[in-house]
Amino acid sequence: MAENNPGMSRRRLRRASDETNAVRRFPPSTDFICNTLPTTTDRNCGGNGRALCCLQPAEQPHTNTPMKSIFLVNSISGQGHLDAYARLYSRAFLELGHRVILVAATDGGTSEYLTRSNVDQSRFSFVSFSATPPEIRVEEDVTRARLSAIERARLVWKEESAIGILRRLIVVPRRIARRFVPESARGGWRKLKQTTASQLARIPGARVLRQFLFPDAGRIMFSALLRCVQKAVTIAGGKPPDLVFFLYLDLMAEGPANVVALDTIGGWPWAGIRFHPRLRESSDARIERYFESRTARGGVFLVPDAADLYAKAVPRLKFLLVPDVADLELASELPPVAQQIRERAAGRTIILQIGTIAPHKGIMTLLDVIAKADPQRFFFALVGEVYWQSFGNNEPQLRNFYAQAPENVLTHDGYMADERDYNSLVAACDVIYAVYSGFNSSSNSLTKAAGLQRPILATRNSLMGERILAHGIGLASDNDATEILAALEQLAIGKADAFRFNSYADQHSLAQLKSVLAEGLPLWLAGPEKPDSPVPTNQSGMRSGPP
Repeated sequence: MAENNPGMSRRRLRRASDETNAVRRFPPSTDFICNTLPTTTDRNCGGNGRALCCLQPAEQPHTNTPMKSIFLVNSISGQGHLDAYARLYSRAFLELGHRVILVAATDGGTSEYLTRSNVDQSRFSFVSFSATPPEIRVEEDVTRARLSAIERARLVWKEESAIGILRRLIVVPRRIARRFVPESARGGWRKLKQTTASQLARIPGARVLRQFLFPDAGRIMFSALLRCVQKAVTIAGGKPPDLVFFLYLDLMAEGPANVVALDTIGGWPWAGIRFHPRLRESSDARIERYFESRTARGGVFLVPDAADLYAKAVPRLKFLLVPDVADLELASELPPVAQQIRERAAGRTIILQIGTIAPHKGIMTLLDVIAKADPQRFFFALVGEVYWQSFGNNEPQLRNFYAQAPENVLTHDGYMADERDYNSLVAACDVIYAVYSGFNSSSNSLTKAAGLQRPILATRNSLMGERILAHGIGLASDNDATEILAALEQLAIGKADAFRFNSYADQHSLAQLKSVLAEGLPLWLAGPEKPDSPVPTNQSGMRSGPP
């Protein structure tokens, strides 16, 4: 998963899963998909040497726990392979015997994936964010329209506290004033703001100031998602959630209004995934504020030791370590970009850098590696959207490289259309390049490497590097071009049976995810151990933040 911090914009947060955002937006799906009968699909996944058939048959649901209604909220559906978490967690909860209602902008291919996996979908529903029943929308509009200004203010105060009142004092006059401004002028103003924001984003001091003044800028409000859940409850039959599970807590705002929203809009118990737990990143950090809501039940992490840190900070909540699962399904045919890579490589060892092309991926060091490598022996492929402006002073050099790439390099600036194509591209290459800079979190690129049986090279003294060496699925190196090239040469001559791919794949499998969720769900449903609010603490257990 990619690096994250409270001031990061939503654009940068799209790399919140570090392993490669390789898929562009899916076509809009049906607003409501329910009770789709499953079929069985057999897929032959040959033709790529060591690639495996990764579409596994569904397991029978566990029946030792009464069926619960899990509302799975995906706040960034349509953002490429990040939809894999919606697919995999939906399948896990379904195979544990529960009802799953996926609430998102699109289903991200979840229904089709469940069908191909032969999972019974009689307990699965998808409700789009835009699927508001007309009768609900009319009822809400009429009810609010009948309220006086004071009554509306009271309602806003109840739902959003003082922050909501202050926001209305700005938003409402601005909304009225906009009616008198021509559309052409508004369009020019929007363009100016975008250009200015883009320029300021290059200045470190401006980013720090923005984060200090507007910590929730670019983040997603819980109130918006919870209202979508409210609508989904009505559409899906009226039964309230036993648990709301947020897939991307890293993207969520933490202001006081959000804690209020969690406790007042529905008031349902909730948990979620935090990919980059703050307490693990700094001993002086304060716990994420949304964990202070009374409806919070806990969460899951992908990095070791985080669960213990958070359990110490908030004893009433339940936190667990989950495997970093990945969607490993292959396409029936090799995607065009993979075919092009193979044809141009012409038997040379293919080194693949896939996903968001950004500084934290160690791209500039990779250019040095390419310059040192024997072009008769190695072929490099850089596949993923390039975030040019994030490279700062190195942007001109990178643009020149892409414009005049060497013969032994293929560049593809953009996303792939389907994650199955993404996986097939990985399987078509020989070594996965993941020597990142300043990244010490989990990445399911390791799970893909193990599942698709492709050795991977990552950074030494990082979590990825430690896991690679511990399980024998590749090598680790410092961010030095000469050392990296030596490691690539070693991996290029390694035989498939020299790697212990199955060890890592088993540890980060869907079966392991289900095992952890089966343990956590009863704890979350049981409620917090103590009714009082938690005291924010740092890693040492000392109180942190304002009293």
